[in-house]
Amino acid sequence: MPKPTRKPAKAAPRVVTPDLVRSALACIPPGVDRDTWVKLAMAVKAELGAAGFDLWDQWSQGDTDYNATDARDVWRSIKAGGKVTVGTLFGIAKDHGFRFPDEGVQTSGQPDPAAKAERQRQAALKERQREAEAAEYRRRADKAARDAADLWDSANEDGQSAYLVRKGVQGHGVRYLADGTLLVPMRDAAGELQDLQRIAPHKPTPDEEKAGKREKRFLPGGRKQGLWHLVGTVQTSGAGRPVLLLAEGYATAATVHEATGHPAAVAFDGGNLVHVARELRKLHPAALLLVCGDDDRDTEARTGKNPGRAYAATAVRAVHAEGAPAGAVFPEGLPPGGSDFNDLAAHAGQAAVRALIEQALASPQVPKARRDTKPAPGAANGPQSEVESAPGPNEDPEGCEAGQTSGRSPSRDPFEVRDDGVYFIARDQEGHPKAPLWLCAPLWVTAITRDDSDNGYGYLIEFSNRDGNRRAWAAPSALFSGDGAEWAARLRDMGLQMAPGTRARNLVAQYIDTRNPSDRVTCTDRVGWHPGGVYVLPSGSIGTAEGRSYVFQSESGMEDTFRRAGDLTQWQRHVASLCEGNSRLVFALGCAFAGPLLRLAGTESGGFHFRGDSSMGKTTALKVAASVWGRPTYMQRWRTTDNALEATAVQHCDGLLILDEIGQVDGKVVGDCAYLLANEQEKNRNTRSGLNRKRRTWRLLFLSSGEKSMAAHMAEAGKRVMAGQEVRLVDIPLDAGAGMGGIECVHGLDGPAELAEAVTSAAGRHYGTAGRTWLEWLAPQFDSLGERIATMVDKYRRAIVPEAASEQVRRVGARFALVAVAGELAIEAGIATWPSGHAADAARHCFNAWLAARGHLDNGEEAAMLRQVRAYLEKNGDALFTWTHRAMDDHRGNTPLRAGFKRMVSAEGEPLKLDSATEYLEKSAGAWREKVDAFVEYLVLPEAFRVEVAKGFDSTAVAELLRRRGHLKHEAGRLTIRQRLPGMDKPPVYHVKPSIFSDDL
Repeated sequence: MPKPTRKPAKAAPRVVTPDLVRSALACIPPGVDRDTWVKLAMAVKAELGAAGFDLWDQWSQGDTDYNATDARDVWRSIKAGGKVTVGTLFGIAKDHGFRFPDEGVQTSGQPDPAAKAERQRQAALKERQREAEAAEYRRRADKAARDAADLWDSANEDGQSAYLVRKGVQGHGVRYLADGTLLVPMRDAAGELQDLQRIAPHKPTPDEEKAGKREKRFLPGGRKQGLWHLVGTVQTSGAGRPVLLLAEGYATAATVHEATGHPAAVAFDGGNLVHVARELRKLHPAALLLVCGDDDRDTEARTGKNPGRAYAATAVRAVHAEGAPAGAVFPEGLPPGGSDFNDLAAHAGQAAVRALIEQALASPQVPKARRDTKPAPGAANGPQSEVESAPGPNEDPEGCEAGQTSGRSPSRDPFEVRDDGVYFIARDQEGHPKAPLWLCAPLWVTAITRDDSDNGYGYLIEFSNRDGNRRAWAAPSALFSGDGAEWAARLRDMGLQMAPGTRARNLVAQYIDTRNPSDRVTCTDRVGWHPGGVYVLPSGSIGTAEGRSYVFQSESGMEDTFRRAGDLTQWQRHVASLCEGNSRLVFALGCAFAGPLLRLAGTESGGFHFRGDSSMGKTTALKVAASVWGRPTYMQRWRTTDNALEATAVQHCDGLLILDEIGQVDGKVVGDCAYLLANEQEKNRNTRSGLNRKRRTWRLLFLSSGEKSMAAHMAEAGKRVMAGQEVRLVDIPLDAGAGMGGIECVHGLDGPAELAEAVTSAAGRHYGTAGRTWLEWLAPQFDSLGERIATMVDKYRRAIVPEAASEQVRRVGARFALVAVAGELAIEAGIATWPSGHAADAARHCFNAWLAARGHLDNGEEAAMLRQVRAYLEKNGDALFTWTHRAMDDHRGNTPLRAGFKRMVSAEGEPLKLDSATEYLEKSAGAWREKVDAFVEYLVLPEAFRVEVAKGFDSTAVAELLRRRGHLKHEAGRLTIRQRLPGMDKPPVYHVKPSIFSDDL
């Protein structure tokens, strides 16, 4: 028979001595958060009883914020015998390097050198993590502060709020949005706006609340701790002690202020009361602070806890312990379901509120530390903290063993993914599992994301939505450092089913944060080409890079406009084929294909603008172009701000940005918008610390439309268009010359309207496949296509641009040539079904239309200079210039604002000798008619030329242009010439010849 196995002897129970407890405490920094500090007091008291106070208090004194009164109050408020035992102390100490004597610690209770080194390493690691988290928090908070300032500036000081009407209070120092949203400012001690509370005009329904919609929201990542809004003004002078009321919410603060006339501060929630109370004490040390707390009786009946009273009590005791006068008051005689002073005012009137507060001010009471006596259903008996909060993303959930962090040890991972979802399984004190808690539908973290610089970490999250469709989201880890509302709302919006409530949301965050898959993916916040020939889209990437995968990741939500419907054959049959023979439609499709080629060709960003009257087919052309990449909503509108336009440009990098109706943007800024898009980077902005923020960049082609050109739109707004703006946004007349607007061939249909309707309808049904196929064709050739494209661009540019064209015309011609190349390559790739050369012909037709509308081959600046000089002389030649032969005639009309002189010359340029007498005699005799072949030249005085004639330009550059084009008579080495003029001794003048009026601009 086999010999029976002997069971291992059971280890003797560990003897816990005060020295062992002291050694464990010595390993923990005394500056831990308050919850951990209280938990350690519970652990020491559970093991040593009242005798443990001196030991715990002596350790606490190492913290710079130590307060003896607060320590005594906390110790008295807790009782031994609950679920927090000395094991909690040892678990926390182990995280800081503590080891028991039989695990490498000397019998004296001090760690050995190896354990000490490990503790120091762990402490340094945690400190770096804390610094990184703090920096990320500051970054998000600074962004929220900027967003708050922008939103606050855009809001109205006067308005209506259904929330205020419902609560029966007035608006004090608040602002209103057009939709009725109430904005409550959140300021720090210096009075600077740091965040905003947005209160919706209507209270969400239960279903909307389950979907994540809230009545009161803060800006994502914004600060809240220590911020408040003051209703009224604190009296700093006069007889008597100043009074300052403090309440959780705006409605409560407004109620007590309106009932008593005393100023009231809004803390925005109960947990912030203590922080605001301490800040207000510093600002107003002599003021009597009265906390007007909530009385959450219904919550107490359900859970055994009254958070409103507990929060108020904590705030009052904290201020009172620092020697400041303080007290608390709670509503009495509340109606069923009521909890605060606003409910009391609605039920019993403001007089009832005023009576309670005045009584409390006469005899302020400091609430004693209390323990909720009624345990929650199913809760174990024992000490409870005044406020119980759900575990945060980086905290251990209820039931984990002391010192364990869920997810770090597979055997103790409290999360489990089953077929129907993710569950959290807590454990009791003996380590036995409790009933599983369902958190959300099945969800997996399949990879860790990070950018090229080893920053921007995040999680690649995958799940199936409610319809069973697979979804993936690269979530920045920074989103999980806040309250979780933003990332949870994003997941819900994508279709993830999630349990309601803060606790479930925090547990899902902890589940995600504690996953550590081995796969690593490179993340980016910009669509378009990336190293290795990978084109990143919001929903995935096209192409492969050796050893690297890319995924789109952004903190701000971005609509994925790159959608698909139908297949490529349907798009070719119903969209591309109807565009054939129509130069404007073919050119629009060529623009859509040209967007991804800009980077390969090394071409700068720029755009085209289809100009034409209403119902000529402008929007048709734009929708046709949009069908290459997505549904009709891919097309954007000009009606936007410059900041929003920057974000839109980033979302269309290495692609085509379509902007409809240029008339919707202010003519004063449309030129700046053209510069912005073509300059390929957002404007420089500083952080709150004064450092430059990282600027986002892009490269794109943009296609616009409107009933007027950019120059005409700017002129109506009193702005002069710059040549650089006209080059960046090229104006193409939509009328193709066939008498059908932008249509030239109707393909057997009844007319242009029917063709436009057919192609527009087809573009709304079949879209996105051409663009994806195009990228799949380009990606494998990314490294080799650049040289070929550059050669083709040069070929087509030389074919369409006249030899005598200026450099600006050549630059524009290169952009038209790139569109031609894109269309021809799309034909080669089998995407566009037109005959070879058709796309190039369309580009040439459009270029010729632009050149004809431009009217010249010169650079825009030079044409503008010539137009300026000629227009000035045409308009003011009679009024501001004096005839030289009549200058000394007393009978002539005066020229009070004289800019110079004029004289008649022959066809050969020789001055005609005239005087007033002979002029009159010859004219009366009829001989004047013989001088109809004479011309007029102008002698412009220097100051008039500089200030008036060359207005808006450099006068030297204008004169040099006139000289170069043969319109200026001058001396050698000068741009002026000295002429003997009536009453003047040969001053230098700008001698403008009559030939300026015949210059073909």
